[in-house]
Amino acid sequence: MAVKRTMLGQLTSVGEGAIGKLAQNPVTSRAVEGALQAKERVEKVVRSLESMEERMAAVEKRLEALEKPKRAATRKTAAAKKD
Repeated sequence: MAVKRTMLGQLTSVGEGAIGKLAQNPVTSRAVEGALQAKERVEKVVRSLESMEERMAAVEKRLEALEKPKRAATRKTAAAKKD
């Protein structure tokens, strides 16, 4: 068990060193900044899509309400013609 802990400790220290070097690298920091900006843009697009979805639901509801009486009137006239 002690061997596993030692190996894990070594892997941890190597990983921390690699992360530290990456954080100091200007290319990496630019890449991270670009990724964060892309994330913010995507979140903004998703928020706008959610608002559009809500508006579309309202429009569909209004359209459904407008179409219902027409269907009922058509059925009544068709039934009246059969008599």
